[in-house]
Parts: sequence; structure tokens; C-alpha cells
Amino acid sequence: MTPARWQAVPPILAGLCALAVTIAGFGVAPQLPATHLFVVLHHPVVLACCLGAAWWVWRHPGCVGLPVVLAFALLFRIFAAQEPPSLSSDVYRYAWDGRVQRAGVSPYTFAPSDGHLQSLRDDDIHPHINRQDARTVYPPGAQVLFTALPYRIDGLRLAFILMDLLTIFLIARLLGDVHQDPARAVLYAWSPLAIYEIGNNGHLEAALLPFLLAAVLTRRAGKLRSAGAFLGVAASLKLYPLLLGLALAPPRWLRVLTPALGVLALLYGAYGLTAGANVLGFLPRYVGVAEDHNIGLRATFEWLLTPILTSHRREAAFALCLGVMAMGMALVARTGAEIHEKVRDLAGIYLLTVPTALHPWYVLWLLPWLCIAPRASWLWLVATVPLSYLKYTNSGGVMPAWVTPVEFLPTGALLAWETRRRLA
Repeated sequence: MTPARWQAVPPILAGLCALAVTIAGFGVAPQLPATHLFVVLHHPVVLACCLGAAWWVWRHPGCVGLPVVLAFALLFRIFAAQEPPSLSSDVYRYAWDGRVQRAGVSPYTFAPSDGHLQSLRDDDIHPHINRQDARTVYPPGAQVLFTALPYRIDGLRLAFILMDLLTIFLIARLLGDVHQDPARAVLYAWSPLAIYEIGNNGHLEAALLPFLLAAVLTRRAGKLRSAGAFLGVAASLKLYPLLLGLALAPPRWLRVLTPALGVLALLYGAYGLTAGANVLGFLPRYVGVAEDHNIGLRATFEWLLTPILTSHRREAAFALCLGVMAMGMALVARTGAEIHEKVRDLAGIYLLTVPTALHPWYVLWLLPWLCIAPRASWLWLVATVPLSYLKYTNSGGVMPAWVTPVEFLPTGALLAWETRRRLA
């Protein structure tokens, strides 16, 4: 075997090790909750394999080809999908929303527990839907997608796996566009966050990411209206990608934002014809205290405000978080960095400062950009945010006190250090 061939051995061994853990599944210790097993076994082992393979691939460009990266990525996701959704039940709501629409009813009109939908209930999907008394939270673009997806969890997850393979391909395309080895996509392709949140849990980010990557690729090619349209579709699946307009729109703001906002207005208008004011669904309640999960900066602000305010600390901390977010994003938008670097930092700042829930799968939209331009601060956040699953294994559903500092303090410290170095 030539020296060049030997260079392919370490990442392949890392892939095989990660594959063994994925094949073992959550049945390896059935006495433990899946969330706990994911945090203590699956995530650390697969993450170590992923980071090791990424480090090797980046040090030895061309040592493995993109087909190897894609083959392992597909196997990881297929074996993860052999288990029922184990970390989240959101995928059941996706299937339900699609079924309701195919029956001619708007998912913004009735909650799953409403008697008007009793004839649609079954024993396989309906009992597993979370927030049964709440109308859907998902925007109109997501509802169009749900209508097209099958009313089977396995079929739905398979569709998302195929979309995720498209994401990996587009990451590789962007890497080639900036003259980097396409195999660097291994950081996303073999990440336990992507493997389990999409392969096992079937999260909507699988559909969102291809459109975000397409927006960046077309913007780099100078196709501003196409970039805006792709951005609008991504925002119609989950609203927060619209913030990336700060990276994609300048200096031709109208050429990008007009199609982006046009897509959103068209879809909301279509669904609003039947849902009316209810077209926002559960979204206004999503900022309520009952939905708080893994809040970092806001919890810090509330603690700092305790000696000053006897009431409305939550509201004040919420406003401070939004203020920090706005300032951070304005600074990023004004830099002369590459578009993909701005997108990376805008996504990271959003995740670091968002005053509402931060679930592990929310961080998926940050990961593709780290394949191209890694930053220690954002890598730390991606690597540690799954620790928040420990909340569901603790008595009373209380987050262990050490989790939030481990996630957010090093992220903030590394971000400050990186920013200082760039300004020096």
C-alpha cells in the first residue's frame, strides 16, 4: 500500500468505530433512558471519531474522497433510524400536520386534541404528539412540506435523510467553491448531532439546510434574486434563517430581501385565507416561561438583575438578550468577511443570545459553515449543547446546575479571545 493509500486508513477506522456505536443503538443499555445513553455514550464516542477524522482529513487533503464520506454518512443515518425517535417527538407532529391538511383542514385551526379531528386519530402517531392541546408552531413552508411527506415515521425520516445527504453534497460544493477539499464536509456528515437529530429524530432542519446552502452558493455566484428566494424558502420552514439576510443582502438589499420576503408573504397569505389571525399557531406562546429550556445568556442576565429588580426580571433579561443579539449581528454585518463566515457568525450569535429555548437540534444550522471556516467558540457550543438532554433524566426535569456553565462560559470566553485576536 502506497503512503497516499495509508493516509485513508485513520479516517476509515474512525468511521468504522462510529458506525459500531450507531449500529449498537440505544438497546445496548435498555435500562437507561435514551437521552442519558446518548449523552454518556453515543455522542462522546461518535463526536471523538468525527473530530478525529475531520482533523486528519484537514491535515491530509485528498486522503479520502467525498463518496467515502457520503457512504458512511448514509450508513450512520440508516442505522440511527432503526430505533424509534428517542430524543424528541417532533416528527410525530410533522406527520400529523400533513395528515390534517390532506383531510382539508388547516393545522392552524385545531389542536390535535380537538374533537373536530377525532376521525383522524390513530394508535401509531397521534398518542406520541407533544403539546396535544396546542395548534401547530411550524410556519407555512413547513406545512407545504408536511403535506407531501408520508404518514409513516420511517418514511418521513427516510425523506429527511435524503435531504441531509443533499446538504452534505452542497457543503462539499461550497468547499470546492472556496478551493478547499470537499471531504472536509466530514465534520457535518459524521457529526453525532446530525446523525441522531436527523437520522433518529427526523428534525425539520434537514429540509432547511439545503436551502440555506443554496442561498449562499447562488449569492456567491452573483445571483441575488435566486439567493433571496432560497432564503425565503428556508425562512418559511423555520423563521430564524431570515436573519442571515444581513450577510446575503448587502449591498443590494432589495434584490435579495424582496424575493425572500415575497416567498414568506405568499405562503403566509395562502394559509391565512383559512386560518386568519391563527396563522401564527402556537408561536406566540413559544416565548412563554413554560417553554424555557437551556437558556444561557438570559439566565445570566436574570441572575445579575436580581439585586436590582423585584419583578419583571424575565422581561428585562429578554430585552437585554435581544439588544446584545442586535449589536452582535450589526457588527458581523459590517465586517469585510466572506459571506459564509458572516453566515457562520450570525448563526452563532443567534444561538448564543437567543432568550428562548435552545434545543440541541437548533444548533444544526451552525455546523455546515464550520466545515469551511472553523471557530473554536462555535465548535465548543456544537459539541456541548447535547448535554442539555440531561434535563430529561434528572428528577423533576431540572437541568443539572453544571450544564449551562459548561456550554456557555467557554463559548463566550473563546469568542471574546477570537474577537480580540482579529481586532489586534
